[in-house]
Amino acid sequence: MTSLCARCAKIPQIRVNLSFEEISRIEHDLRSEFGPFVIRPERAEEVKQMLALADKDIEDHDSEIARLHGQILIIEEGKRKLEAQRARLRALLSPVRKLPNEILSRIFQHVCENNSLRGYNAHTLPIHFSAMTISFVCSRWRDLALSSPRLWAHLTIGVCTRDAARELRLINILTRLLKRSSPLKLSLNIDCNDCYLREGTLPFLDLLLQHAHRWETFTFHALYPLTLYQMPSGLHFPSLVELNIRTFESPLGGPLPDLNLFEHAPRLCTLATTEAPPPKAPFNKLESLHLQRMNIDLASPPVLANILHNYPSLKSLSLEPDPFEEGDFEELRDPTVQGTWRNITCLVIEAFWQPWLLNMAFSSFSFPSLNELVVKSKCPTTWPVDAFKSFVTTSSCMITTFTLRGFTVSDVDLIATLQVMPSLSYLEIDDFKDSSSQSPITSHFMQSLQHQSTSFPLAPKLHSLRLISKWNAPFDDLTFISMIESRWFKPGSDLSAAMFSVGKACIRSVVLTFSWREVDAEV
Repeated sequence: MTSLCARCAKIPQIRVNLSFEEISRIEHDLRSEFGPFVIRPERAEEVKQMLALADKDIEDHDSEIARLHGQILIIEEGKRKLEAQRARLRALLSPVRKLPNEILSRIFQHVCENNSLRGYNAHTLPIHFSAMTISFVCSRWRDLALSSPRLWAHLTIGVCTRDAARELRLINILTRLLKRSSPLKLSLNIDCNDCYLREGTLPFLDLLLQHAHRWETFTFHALYPLTLYQMPSGLHFPSLVELNIRTFESPLGGPLPDLNLFEHAPRLCTLATTEAPPPKAPFNKLESLHLQRMNIDLASPPVLANILHNYPSLKSLSLEPDPFEEGDFEELRDPTVQGTWRNITCLVIEAFWQPWLLNMAFSSFSFPSLNELVVKSKCPTTWPVDAFKSFVTTSSCMITTFTLRGFTVSDVDLIATLQVMPSLSYLEIDDFKDSSSQSPITSHFMQSLQHQSTSFPLAPKLHSLRLISKWNAPFDDLTFISMIESRWFKPGSDLSAAMFSVGKACIRSVVLTFSWREVDAEV
């Protein structure tokens, strides 16, 4: 027997094709011998010939398999090319190609709000840079990106390396980005939390300081203060309006000297820091202050009262305790400190396991002009409803915006909380973090929000509602819908005029968020 040519598309012919009788005879010979086996010479020669032919058959089949594999690879490659061509053809008809340059530029600005350049311990220098990615798409997008300095003006840098080659590459990239963003002001975010270099210069800091006159916002998060990285003092930051410095260690356990590096920032109005800023220019003109990682000493009423006294222009105050600080409200209680600060309009307080900082602020201070209050906890914490009611009563404030996140609170206590805020227009309740207790977003709570349930409902002026509930909490869809319907009325209708005359507002925005909850199709 001979096989066909490998170029034809037929299966190779088989040279050795044993019949059923031959296979049976071979099986019989293999299984029926009881001693030394001696095959007849003519039979042995016949078997050797069949083995040789079988080897050739296997070689032919291997060749045919390789040929077919090659054909498959060629066909697959052709398919990939066809798909790429199809994608290009579809791209010609893509609606995005019809967008004017002005709209496309606005979309690019939204995408490029945070251009990230990061790389800590990897051998490469990864770049997650939205503006750079956009500039690689096509010539039109590249021209738009290069002609829009705003796309390159927001930089997040998280690089820690002493490798000379990587430092050089980083400097080259930053030089290009700073040039493309010129002459606009810069928003800089330096994240060195994973950088364990205690001393020495950061490779990119000297380059950024050459553009200090363009800094508008500057954020620095690291283990060690800026002064240990040899940042010079006496620099001027004429455009700086927002400063955020968060470090975890200070030299020799003393105060952090980083704020003194920014004493020549005349426009500075927003500050986030881990220490009390000095009562001198420009810090005494602050309008927003965020105290981070507060310990017991910094959170004491006399110290906070002194801070509020030193910054008469302050309107927004944010207090964040150290998560590892085991505070005790009784230690902070100081009846001699009962300050009234009429300039504060926005108050943000965070809590962890214990609301000691929250209790201190509610008991020691009053803010008559307060209209926005945000309280949030990263761990399940009991909401101090009595302390809050006393605080609102003492302050005599009209809170219009209230956000409660991560606290353990019952529906009864939540209702009692809202009863002291009749001017509320925006309400956000987020109990997603606490999975052990019952959600306050119950039928009873939603019924209390209905306009028809009482002539004096909760939050009669509410127009924006945002509810975020944990996935396993029961939820009454029908009661929720009924509550929303009771608070919405067609503008210009008689009902709208009647509700407006008695001080009841129409609901305008509702956001309801669940996690892993199926929608009830019957509702």
